Amino acid sequence: MKPATFAPTAPTPATGSTTTTPTAATPGTTTAAAAPSTIWTTNSTAPQSTSDATRYLCAAVQLDDALAKKAIESVLEEPHRAVASSPGIDLACVLRYALAARSRQITAQALLVLTAVVLVAVLFFQPVLAIPLLVVAWAIILVERLVLFYGVLKPELSRASFDPARAPRATSPTNEALLQQLAAQDHLGNVSVFPGYQPFIGYGNLLDSWNFVIPVDRPADPFDDVLPFRLEELSEATSRAVQALGLPGVDISERVFISGADLAQHLSPDLRLLLLPQPTGRPKLNLPPSELKQLRDDRSNRARSYLVTTVSGWEQELVTTSTIRYSLSSAKDLLFIEGASLVLPPIHHRYHQVDYLLDRPTWRQLLVLMRKSATELPGKLVAVAAMVIASPVALLVWALTSKERAQQRQIAQHTFNYGAQLCLREAAGDPKFHRYFQQIDRQMHTKIVERRVMDTMVDFLEAHRIDVSELKERQNVIYNGGVFASGNASVRFVNSAVAAGMGSRIRSAFGRGPANERKEG
Repeated sequence: MKPATFAPTAPTPATGSTTTTPTAATPGTTTAAAAPSTIWTTNSTAPQSTSDATRYLCAAVQLDDALAKKAIESVLEEPHRAVASSPGIDLACVLRYALAARSRQITAQALLVLTAVVLVAVLFFQPVLAIPLLVVAWAIILVERLVLFYGVLKPELSRASFDPARAPRATSPTNEALLQQLAAQDHLGNVSVFPGYQPFIGYGNLLDSWNFVIPVDRPADPFDDVLPFRLEELSEATSRAVQALGLPGVDISERVFISGADLAQHLSPDLRLLLLPQPTGRPKLNLPPSELKQLRDDRSNRARSYLVTTVSGWEQELVTTSTIRYSLSSAKDLLFIEGASLVLPPIHHRYHQVDYLLDRPTWRQLLVLMRKSATELPGKLVAVAAMVIASPVALLVWALTSKERAQQRQIAQHTFNYGAQLCLREAAGDPKFHRYFQQIDRQMHTKIVERRVMDTMVDFLEAHRIDVSELKERQNVIYNGGVFASGNASVRFVNSAVAAGMGSRIRSAFGRGPANERKEG
């Protein structure tokens, strides 16, 4: 079902909007390495529920029947799967509006079913009454649209009136308790459980990934000894250096990513008990610092710990993410570094129509709604008639192929995938930027963060008397190689603007591979 659209004078994205094509980043400015004893998280606050991103998502589940239904079925009605969070999104608030939208839609649908049943009856006995009943059905559709636009969107979800504290409460105590748990998870969670190949669920499109290995057992001075270091110290130095950039909306945290297919059998007993204390329950998404430290030093574990830097802009509508992971070989002579850049693009422009509603419709807008309601009437009547006819068969199929029984069987056989099935923020994202400046900001934030990470790594290793000449040579290739590098250069042109980044040079220097090397089937 298409989302409801009624955008009086709502502007669409500027002509020439560009797709979120990958443009890789450049590493950069120097900072002194520091080595405190623990990894820390900066700006780790509750999701900014008053942000435009949360508000537009609330509007999305109100406007898009299919999205609201999918949100409820994939999150609230999946008692065994993890829930995917995204930076800057108050998921509990969005789900409250999804439940309210679903309730309104079911009420309107029930009234249409009743009207359709009576309509079929009168067609056989009193055909003259069919016209008044068609008017009643049309009025049901029209009133539901008016309630949506002028009873919910304008008074509750406009920029001036949005208040998460006023979000509708769930009518079910079970759902209300779950929503409160999700709110706490958004604030305290440091684990993401993904369902397939791509691990960074909730952080958007994977634009680029890179990795390389450098020796760390060679002293810079033959007469000096290399100073040993711990990965914790390197991660802490990176955190401090990125935070010192002073980027607005920056958040730095340590986060664990694990496949939902690995929870039941492929973890150590202690870690499995922390993440999955009850096999029939949802995974727990918060690990203590001691466990994070152990995962950081364990190269073979299927749960991987990353330093995640997010930079939010445009009222949380544009979020760029850079991930970094360090790993030392068993002999402590080689350091493996891997990183990735991701972006959460703006919420789809069709959900922005909430910003352009008047307090009440003009006569012209009312006529538009009346005409659209009349246009939708035949299709809705056919749909409800088909639903009534097919309901006995649907009930039989549900009884014979119960999803819950199938999941319980998979859980008993240790084959169940606990990964989150849906990320609402990603589902509502637009494939295009709305403004040229959003694309530029995405590139700027990614390049600044990755450059600072690279330079911090050089400074840190130099402070530990390690020879970094090989790493510096590679940096020179990256920084001075020019946009049109040789080798595996990849240049993309978007709307006549050269969209070429550092990705090709990093691939040449470090063996970086394309982000879409493999896609989930």
